[in-house]
Amino acid sequence: MTTSRTKSKSLRIKGWGTSLPSLLILAVLILYPLASLLLQIIFPHIFDQKMSLAPSLKPIIGVFSDKLNMEALFNSLWIGLAAAVVAAILGTLTAFGTSQAPRKLKIVLDLLIWMTLFAPSYIIAQGWMIFMQDGGIAAQIFGLPNGWSNWFFSKPGLVVVMGLRYLPFVHLAMMQAVENLGIEFERAGRSLGARRWTIFRRITMPLLTPGLLAGVSIAFAEGFGDFGFAAAITPQTHIPLLTFQIYASLYEAPVNYAAAAVLSLVLLVIMALAIWLQMWWMRRGTYVTVSNQSRAAAQSSARQSMNWRTTAALIVAAIGLLIPAGSTAVASMWKTFSNGIAASNWTFHHYAKALQLGGEGVSSVLRSLGYSLSAAVITMVIALYIAYLLQFKKSPAMKFVNAITMATIAIPGIVLAAGFIFAWNANWLIPIHLVLYGTSICLGMAYIAGTLPYAIRLDIGAISQLSPNLMVAAQSLGAKQIRVMQKIVFPLISSTMVSTFFLTQTGIMFELPASSLLYPAGQPPLPIEIASKFKSFEWAQGSALTVIGMIFVLGLYGLGRYIIYRVQKRTIGKQHDSTVHVSQVEGAGSSIGLEAMGSGD
Repeated sequence: MTTSRTKSKSLRIKGWGTSLPSLLILAVLILYPLASLLLQIIFPHIFDQKMSLAPSLKPIIGVFSDKLNMEALFNSLWIGLAAAVVAAILGTLTAFGTSQAPRKLKIVLDLLIWMTLFAPSYIIAQGWMIFMQDGGIAAQIFGLPNGWSNWFFSKPGLVVVMGLRYLPFVHLAMMQAVENLGIEFERAGRSLGARRWTIFRRITMPLLTPGLLAGVSIAFAEGFGDFGFAAAITPQTHIPLLTFQIYASLYEAPVNYAAAAVLSLVLLVIMALAIWLQMWWMRRGTYVTVSNQSRAAAQSSARQSMNWRTTAALIVAAIGLLIPAGSTAVASMWKTFSNGIAASNWTFHHYAKALQLGGEGVSSVLRSLGYSLSAAVITMVIALYIAYLLQFKKSPAMKFVNAITMATIAIPGIVLAAGFIFAWNANWLIPIHLVLYGTSICLGMAYIAGTLPYAIRLDIGAISQLSPNLMVAAQSLGAKQIRVMQKIVFPLISSTMVSTFFLTQTGIMFELPASSLLYPAGQPPLPIEIASKFKSFEWAQGSALTVIGMIFVLGLYGLGRYIIYRVQKRTIGKQHDSTVHVSQVEGAGSSIGLEAMGSGD
């Protein structure tokens, strides 16, 4: 018994030792900034020049007694809810329309939905404003008078635009559920005399509840915690939103760090509540639609035709992406905005100015490119290391690491960035010369912290497909962990690693929350340069910079897809060669990879 307890204790200590590097990385990038932010709520003078640990509830009372903060909270709540409802209706429509579309049209619909998903919120918001404002593109094309779009620059208008922006979350959550819905349920309803609407309301939609709830909860969380729409819309429409109040508390006079911390906590609690409600509802019943009796494939092939659902889905998806994106592209080529679509008003002058060597436009693009490439490399390496340990080193310590990475996915970028201000500008860092706030290192760390949880989950999905027997066999031949990863893990999940790199890199190019709060003075990255142009009503130059940035992103994404294709092709070739070789040495009890491992190649 004593020997068993000693062995168990030794294994626990070894487990914590193995997980120590992962815990340190997460502590530096996520836990320490969040803890600093939350400490500010109870100890409002902990970061003062003369530090005090005296607790106080004044920050909480102050935030909830401020009318503007309460108005921002109320606006964010009901606008987020209403936008989620709009996204649910539109996303459900596009999911049904796409599932019933002919194959080529389905590809077009998928492309529109995915491009809308990847487009940054503030780019979408600014495109809509160019289109809808007085004297904007819509007014100039259709000859509309001033004031025609006042409804758009109001709360209902914001709800509609945000609903179009977040419909991809509902669409993607619903697509698989719609395609898995067998025709036996509909046939059973018809045999009992139910009409089409009754079947849809009483049978189809209840069975789609899991996908719908997942999409709606994500759409609400995204809308409630979105900083891009708040940064682009709030200054123009004077509609206070919670995320913009956090930003204003940190960057507008008078600076109020405690208010930013309390508002961030409110944001976190409400987003966590939305996710918990979805999980609670799911536990109340069963929603099984896939079984050995399902006939989803037959349904799919029978209904693939152009019908009103497909037509409506195409219109909705096109409006959600092409109007804002097209407006941005058109505005970037107008000499003056007031002269509009006149033939003499078209030019590439704004592109030439943005690409002028030594200018702020080129400098900001190069800065964001440098940040995104370096952060993507570091994120890819760290994510692979942690994902490997999470999958193959089962211990209480790694379960704790897994819980941290799962929980931090829901943290909005503006909250994490606010935590970095407190954490890396603290007085106790001065004696050890570790005040990183205001440096490019701090901004790079924030970029990595924001993308790392997603990258880890992506890598876990790929690593979970590897048999543990591969690693056990390699280690039994004397291979150390780093060699196992180099010879077995890297080659088998290389395409996922490349995907992680390019998804991280393209996301950072247009990342706004951390860029807004943490960029070094005088060195604005691309999102800040774009936002400043639009803020000063330089629509054409801001649009030109946006298009240039998007070209970079699309070019890098295309390069990534090509690299993934080449990697997959090479991997398949190697697997084929390995299969041939293994068949030739059948009975020897070893594969090519393990032979190489054992011989030290």
